[in-house]
Amino acid sequence: MASNTMDMESRLEKLLLNDPDFSKLEKEFDQYCPFEALGMVRSEIRHGNYLAYLLNPGRPHGFNTQVLRSFLMCIAQNCASAQSEFSLKTLDVHLMDIDQADVRREWRNIDLLIVLRSSKIVIPVELKIDSSQGHDQLERYRRIAEQEWPLSDGWRHINVFLTKHEEAPVDADHWEPLRISNLVEHLEILADQPNHSPAALMFRAYLRMLRRHHLEDRRLEEIARKLWAQHSEALEFLADRRPDSIGNLFDALKDRKLDFIKALGETGVEMVLDADYKTIIRFAFAKWETLPGFKESHWTESKRFILLELKREGPKINAYLYLGPGDEDLRQQYVALLERNRLHRPTSRAGKDWMCLAKKEIYSEQLDDEAELDVAIDMIFKSLLLFARRVFDHFDPVLEKLATPILTASSASNH
Repeated sequence: MASNTMDMESRLEKLLLNDPDFSKLEKEFDQYCPFEALGMVRSEIRHGNYLAYLLNPGRPHGFNTQVLRSFLMCIAQNCASAQSEFSLKTLDVHLMDIDQADVRREWRNIDLLIVLRSSKIVIPVELKIDSSQGHDQLERYRRIAEQEWPLSDGWRHINVFLTKHEEAPVDADHWEPLRISNLVEHLEILADQPNHSPAALMFRAYLRMLRRHHLEDRRLEEIARKLWAQHSEALEFLADRRPDSIGNLFDALKDRKLDFIKALGETGVEMVLDADYKTIIRFAFAKWETLPGFKESHWTESKRFILLELKREGPKINAYLYLGPGDEDLRQQYVALLERNRLHRPTSRAGKDWMCLAKKEIYSEQLDDEAELDVAIDMIFKSLLLFARRVFDHFDPVLEKLATPILTASSASNH
């Protein structure tokens, strides 16, 4: 035992004190970042404020129209509807006059709004870092902008859903998804230009912060890969003893699960607790309890066919809506109704026992300190409420088609 302890001490010393790659990684994170100091990492409001400032050519940041033009070029090159009459073309972005662009922050609750009067283009931008979109939020914002700048007057609207995660906008026919990672790549080209002004240094610090906390950094990923290849035993030793902040967070969520049920009920959707395990909390929509054959599943003790799960999966907390296993003939009647209406991979083949009807990544960060616990719980509850409301509004009309009683397994045995 003593020999093993000495051996591990030696491995840790080699990693922490003598490995140049570990020193590089430590140096990367051991530097002052004004945005981290201001608590901006997960604050969408502060991200929105800073981006609005940079995008506005009239602000004294020294970039003039460069940041705005980079943003417009990112839209032109990455948004899906490149063939749409309302899309931006890269040549247009290069040539258009944007000196007098009107950049608004939180106008009528829209995160960012860019008005290019010389080109009669309006660009509402909804920004999502860790939160989720509301079930009618995007449509409402779009209609507000169209009322102010009517399509009938020749205005072109390019609605941009700017997100950290890959997430389809609810108002999908009218909003273009754009990943923050794509925007950062465009802005880094601008940030790499020689400029040592305070604004330029802040700009680079902001992009580095986004890479560290929200995006993939290939350079850091390569350093991490080399460290794991050379020091896997020492790193596994440290990882096994890492404080389980996500586990503590999930335990706190379980303590407040009834608060979630109450909050959802206040929106008009009644939910009940189904089961509570170490890494899973299962809920059920009360309205579906009376569906024909709904309690003929072989899944949980409640025998409900459809359940909403909040599940801890490693460093993440995800939400799912599942159709569970049960009597095959009965289950196939549910599958036939729900399969093509899935919000998660609707074209994939349904599983034999479980079919995922919807999925949402709810939380994927590490808590910096205990003081953030309540903030994280509130954020998770808001995201889970939006997910629960969305799946209920989507699937309830579908399940109402079960007006004709299904032949249940118990009744089938009587024939």
